[in-house]
Amino acid sequence: MSWPQRLQSLISIFYYLLFILIPLIWLPNTSELFEFNKLILTYILTALIAGTWAIRMIMEKRIIFKKTLLDWPILLFLLANLASLIFSIDSHTSWFGYYSRWNGGLLSLISYSLLYWAFVSNMDSKSALRTTHYALLASIAVAIYATLEHFGASISCLLTTGQPNVACWVQDVQNRVFATLGQPNWLAAYIAALIFIPLSYLTPGVKYWTNLGIFVLLFSTLLFTKSRSGLLAFGISSIIFWGLTPKRLVLKGVSLWVLTVVMLTAIISNPVRDLVFKPAAPEKTTGPALEVGGTESGNIRKIVWTGATRIWRSNIKNLLIGTGPETFAMAYYQYRPIEHNQTSEWELLYNKAHNEFLNYLATTGILGLGSYLILLVFMLKAFRRPQIAFLAGWLTIIVTNFWGFSVVIMQLFLFLFPAIALTIKDDQ
Repeated sequence: MSWPQRLQSLISIFYYLLFILIPLIWLPNTSELFEFNKLILTYILTALIAGTWAIRMIMEKRIIFKKTLLDWPILLFLLANLASLIFSIDSHTSWFGYYSRWNGGLLSLISYSLLYWAFVSNMDSKSALRTTHYALLASIAVAIYATLEHFGASISCLLTTGQPNVACWVQDVQNRVFATLGQPNWLAAYIAALIFIPLSYLTPGVKYWTNLGIFVLLFSTLLFTKSRSGLLAFGISSIIFWGLTPKRLVLKGVSLWVLTVVMLTAIISNPVRDLVFKPAAPEKTTGPALEVGGTESGNIRKIVWTGATRIWRSNIKNLLIGTGPETFAMAYYQYRPIEHNQTSEWELLYNKAHNEFLNYLATTGILGLGSYLILLVFMLKAFRRPQIAFLAGWLTIIVTNFWGFSVVIMQLFLFLFPAIALTIKDDQ
């Protein structure tokens, strides 16, 4: 094997590590246990991938860059965020991201873009599919981790306190699991994005029951999160997945899938079951917004969304380029609706609009939101019929982002699912 080939293989290994380690890593001794560590590791692997890519080009004495339909939309998106950063109310935050998660700053967006370009320029169909398999293996590990939490045995507590229980967490992690993702909704978004991969193999063959078992594990975990946004995303994308699946495969797979989904939804406590069968008494849940007697989280979101639109409409500068990437926390309290003072979260610091689109509108203005929407449209065009599982999984990100905001692993999926689809398509 020549040195350029070894370097290409090394880049593949770094991507495998990216999809395996990012969802799994967390450290108990940092100020933010989950997102901060995931982003730092993403930066490290991005530097290794970009550096190896540069060395490969030097050794081969040529520019290795594959042009794709997303090149200009990504550049437009980065330029819009750069323009917003230049006039930001806090340029340091706009560059590095809001403390303590950091994700969302221009530096992180550049990293995700580099990872996209490096992927399509260095990976082939075989390595792209292998990346998918490693991502699925990581999700299985995360799901097992979460399942143990649900039954009162947290691996996190075992590692930090030596006790195989859930007592080390302030949150009621047994009632709403979050495993290595740090928050139930983030875990739900992660699981929903990958759950269609085993479904795509639900055809008669050696792997039939294996993949059905993986789906059962992932869907059970999704229910354990009790995330309404995650379940909604799964429901919407399921319609698209089965609607685009060839009829001969639908007839063989959909009946067992429906039976499995219905049975698990009826057995495991979750928001869908609660709509049909009202619980006898309110359950203890995680976080001030969802505690018994607290303000319903949906009502709080509406108030925060109102504040986001007020930020955007406050002046001509904000209308065009916003207050600066990741500056929502600084801007929101200048325009916070008075109704927020009457909620159970009146004293909490809101650093996100809890709607990715309104967050971009408030912090990067119409130029930033417009470039983001253009990017999403072109990303959608990257998928073709053979990549139904990737398309369905990618669409769940859009749905969960509407009710929340991006975290590191979901930003990676947002940029790299289209990269995988384009790489497979180009090699077919």
